[in-house]
Amino acid sequence: MIAWLRGRLRAHDDEGRVVIDVGGVGYAVTVPVGVLGQAALGDVVELHVHTNVREDQIALFGFEDEAQHKAFLALIQVSKVGPKLAVNVLSGVSPATLAAAVEQEDIATLTRVSGVGRRLAERLVVELRGKLEGLGIVPAGIAAAQGAAKGAESTAIRDLRSALANLQYRPKEIDAVLAEIAATAPDEPFDAMLRRALSALRK
Repeated sequence: MIAWLRGRLRAHDDEGRVVIDVGGVGYAVTVPVGVLGQAALGDVVELHVHTNVREDQIALFGFEDEAQHKAFLALIQVSKVGPKLAVNVLSGVSPATLAAAVEQEDIATLTRVSGVGRRLAERLVVELRGKLEGLGIVPAGIAAAQGAAKGAESTAIRDLRSALANLQYRPKEIDAVLAEIAATAPDEPFDAMLRRALSALRK
């Protein structure tokens, strides 16, 4: 079983498929959108890896840190959630945001993830409640505060979140910059918010 990869990035696409060259062997890995998104071809990269074995296929799924990996393992324990759908969820939200949404029963946040309808969002809340904090993905008590803040997001902030996700920025990077904008300039026009966010993310 492969649990970790460190090698040079040889290929990647906008759908979250990458190839890592480890000692001359290329490993095809599916990652959440945004993971390795800022890495250039030839860069040395590292991934936590889940090896999914089926009768007809061995597939690798990669993650940027332990929290994302733990969230993935929790997601695939939910009924009718397979590895590809779990990766899709983590393409749309960070582990901390996922934990906050689950603990606060924030269906709206979950359904903003592409491919997650209300029924699936409700299933995630029911089956994951308590499990993500238990895994140490987010400290006890923090999820509630994040969930409350998320529920108060303005339309402009939600639109900005979507725009930054489409530009392949990582969910945790987006969370950080949006928290700063919401605290310091929540009433700016969308274009000004976008410029401020891009400037912060490019530092």
